[in-house]
Amino acid sequence: MSRAQSPYPRAESKAGGVTRFPTSRLGDAELVEAAARGDSEAVSVVWQRYSGLVRAVIRGALGVDFAIEDLVQEVFIGFLKGARNVTDGSALRSYLTGVAVRTAALELRRRKVRRWVTLTPTGVLPDAPSPPGDAESREALRALYRVLDGLGTRRRLAFVLRHVQGLDMADVVAALDISESTLRRELSRARQQIARAGRREPALRRYLARFEEGNS
Repeated sequence: MSRAQSPYPRAESKAGGVTRFPTSRLGDAELVEAAARGDSEAVSVVWQRYSGLVRAVIRGALGVDFAIEDLVQEVFIGFLKGARNVTDGSALRSYLTGVAVRTAALELRRRKVRRWVTLTPTGVLPDAPSPPGDAESREALRALYRVLDGLGTRRRLAFVLRHVQGLDMADVVAALDISESTLRRELSRARQQIARAGRREPALRRYLARFEEGNS
């Protein structure tokens, strides 16, 4: 490809020659185009820019789990393979959030088939690599995920994305590919189920009390 045909902006080097515009400063749409051409540097920038978001979504969906890093990599392998099919590169953040949600949902379904949802085969949660800072918060988190295990996959993800990850309603609607009215219904039912379960889980009751205060 000639310099005139290059999709990258150009900048003058100190020596007066022409150097390529830094990939790290490209916008999302340009990164997607570059990744679709097999540009490994562009893929690396996408990873640096969005791996934290993808990891947070998957961790929120699965809870404490040592499979998280493998699933994060799975999301980006999928992006690398399908980058040329991304129709709106400027919406890369939403696209990756959606892929992360679908990856987490598939993993949850696999585990339900194996009767192993976020728990070890013995029924005991493994220790988190970076757990909350106090024992009460850790127990509340365990209690919450024990309840989430009983929710349907879509309802669980709706609650986690909205109330654990703090995504906007519009982002959750896009990630789950549902209407806003459906999302509101799923959130309402999830809160009802969690509130009922909270009567049997002291640690969860304390969590719910703080949750209600923060959403009042």
